[in-house]
Amino acid sequence: MKRTRLFHRFKSQNLFRLVIGLPAGIFLAEITAMIIVYFLKGAYWFTILIDAVIATALMLPLIYILSYRPLLNDIVNRERTKAIMEFRLRLMQFGITNSLDELLQVTLDEIEALIGGTIGFFHFLEADQNTLWLQAWSTNTIQCMCNAEGKGSHYNLDQAGIWADCARLRQPVVHNDYALLENRKGTPEGHALISRELTVPILREGQVVAILGIGNKPTEFTPDDVDLVSTLSDFAWDIFERKRAEDALRESEEKYRTLVDWTYDWEIWIDPQGDYIYNSPSCQRMSGYSPEEFIVDPTLSLRIVHPDDLKAYEEHQQFFHDNNARASNFEYRIIAFDGSVRWIDHICRPLQGKDKGYLGRRISNRDITDRKLAEQEAMRRNQNESMLTQTIHTLQLEIARDLHDTIGQNIGYLRMKLDHLSEADPQTCSNLNTEITSMLKVANESYDLIRGTLEVLQADGLLNPFAFFIQYAAQIEERSPFKIHVSSRGEPRLLSPNQVRQIFFAYREALSNIEKHAKASKVSVELAWNHDHLSLVIVDDGQGFQLEEVPAGSHYGLRFMQERMNALNGTFSIQSAQSDGTTLTFTLPFA
Repeated sequence: MKRTRLFHRFKSQNLFRLVIGLPAGIFLAEITAMIIVYFLKGAYWFTILIDAVIATALMLPLIYILSYRPLLNDIVNRERTKAIMEFRLRLMQFGITNSLDELLQVTLDEIEALIGGTIGFFHFLEADQNTLWLQAWSTNTIQCMCNAEGKGSHYNLDQAGIWADCARLRQPVVHNDYALLENRKGTPEGHALISRELTVPILREGQVVAILGIGNKPTEFTPDDVDLVSTLSDFAWDIFERKRAEDALRESEEKYRTLVDWTYDWEIWIDPQGDYIYNSPSCQRMSGYSPEEFIVDPTLSLRIVHPDDLKAYEEHQQFFHDNNARASNFEYRIIAFDGSVRWIDHICRPLQGKDKGYLGRRISNRDITDRKLAEQEAMRRNQNESMLTQTIHTLQLEIARDLHDTIGQNIGYLRMKLDHLSEADPQTCSNLNTEITSMLKVANESYDLIRGTLEVLQADGLLNPFAFFIQYAAQIEERSPFKIHVSSRGEPRLLSPNQVRQIFFAYREALSNIEKHAKASKVSVELAWNHDHLSLVIVDDGQGFQLEEVPAGSHYGLRFMQERMNALNGTFSIQSAQSDGTTLTFTLPFA
């Protein structure tokens, strides 16, 4: 529509000039002819001839001036405008897929072709208005005209030749007689010879930003050439600026993309609706799933959360839709593609644009599995050390109690006897041998107790108590009137040193009581290894006793054995009757 209106306007203007020109020419020619005929007073045919000649001579220039010349100028201007627009369109299309250097070179080639030059160059001028950068030569210049190096080089404006006068004067400069110029500086070695040149400055905001030059046109440069090159260079600079901005934006985006794609942490950008805008490749290292899988399936991030942490994660997701929510973080677990559990340190914060509009949230997920495992290991070690310390303390107390309750009492008995003997008169002490024999018996008992205790304490790892029972029974038999038979039934299980120590002390206390009180001739000891517990059954054929008739102060040994079993979560029972022996049963659970 716009082109149609322009065409009709153009047609109307030229028709108006033609309509005005014809009457004006006829009127002027008739007046002139009448004046000439009046003075010459010739024949009628002569009058007509004079009239025709004068009309033709006057009307043709007038019609040309008023109509045809403007028409021709309009045609030239239209062709020129068309060429400029096509030039601009070609540059814009070329710049889409090519570099800035290639765009600069094609621009020079296009202008060369339109003007008819054979040399073209482009210089950029820095913001200091003094530093020049050679950016491009035309293709013909590089291939046929100039071998001088210098692309990308820079130098000061005051060192440049007369071609740079356009930047100094801030207007186009034409040299149609370059060889005759007195102030020219010449050209470097390998540079093309210059016969004519046209250089134009490109200005933006009052500053010269570049210089475009065309040289060696076969004919002189005209004002139309100056206008055309100025217009084309101005249009071209807009395209260059846009291209440089696009390249800078593309480079910035590539740097950003490279930076975030190669971050070790898992970076995510979620929009206000909770959909993924960006998901870094690190997610595959942590979760085993690719970024595309999370984008295609927005529920995947929820489905891989560990069931124990799912509720906390769902509550945290509410922040995604709250533009007033501040930065927050928490730790949770995910189940990776390979089934492994990974600990994630999750930090998210709101994103805002330049207009303070809410753009969603940025999430940084860091794999802290190794740290968590180290913390758990440290906690386990601390717990083990605490348990070990408590165990050692308990063991110390139990050993102290054992020593006090057994060996300590024996030593106290020996001291008391020794004190008595030291104060008695040997001549009047008739039972001296009996006392010494009794003391030796107590000393041997203490020795045996120490040996048994050391063997249990020095044992490393799990133990089978059967060997300790056999050895201790043999020691008791050496000094006692009864025989001891120790047997084992079932598949033996290894016990901890603490279990062996406790049941051994109970076993030792039982044999000590039989030795002191039972007056037995035979003792039977059986270790019964059951499915979930160990039973120790000790039977003697001694005189037995009635438990309810035992004096209150004499229950010490029985209480001692009960406490041992309680420490192992076991049981202790007694069956005895007067003149019918005694049966002691100890039960120790394995777990």
